[in-house]
Amino acid sequence: MLILGIDTSTDNLGLALMEDDQLKGEYNLSLKRKHSEKLLPLIEQIFSLLEIKPTDLEAAAVSIGPGSFTGLRIGITTAKILGRIFQIPVKGISTLEIMAAGVESNYILSMLDARRQRIYYSFYKSNFENNNYLPEKILGAASAQISEMPDLLNNFKKEEITVIGEKTTEVSEVLKENKFIINKCASEKNIPRAAVLARLGRDYISLGQEDNIYELKPAYLKKPQAEIDWQQKYSNN
Repeated sequence: MLILGIDTSTDNLGLALMEDDQLKGEYNLSLKRKHSEKLLPLIEQIFSLLEIKPTDLEAAAVSIGPGSFTGLRIGITTAKILGRIFQIPVKGISTLEIMAAGVESNYILSMLDARRQRIYYSFYKSNFENNNYLPEKILGAASAQISEMPDLLNNFKKEEITVIGEKTTEVSEVLKENKFIINKCASEKNIPRAAVLARLGRDYISLGQEDNIYELKPAYLKKPQAEIDWQQKYSNN
């Protein structure tokens, strides 16, 4: 299976082409707010550099959030277009799961910055020892204050927990103050790697777990600010 992984959920833009168990190529670029102008040219470029015809594409995987409101829409829309044009399966995958799946650790806390001392998080158990590279979700994606994390993870206080993503320093300090056993990853693990996304997409699609592209949508965890502003302005009218 030749699959393209597309991640535009954070400031990082990730693209990866994987064929079966071989990674053909990968971009992980810190482009901040330039995803809309860079994504399609980079897709064309990665196919051209690898001398692969776009018509050979057999599947696509895309990050669905949480993350940047605009970035997620760009990536998901692109994956849907590819699905329609080439009649290929598409799989949407949580940004937090992508990060967790790239770490060989027993328990993994994936995080993204939600601003104002809050984080988006998911908590996973790795299955690498059983040759299963799909992480087991223990706590699903949610938003919380950093100060709330010791209570939320209290049942795992005796386990070594690897923290990855954004706000790792702040969260690690709070958990260590509460006697948790914390491990931090190398910095390259703190972004959702496009190669990991492609591999997850391949595995899920191989299990028959593709998404309906007409129902696939971002997992924001909170409403876009424009929608909040609109509701506040017109809710009493």
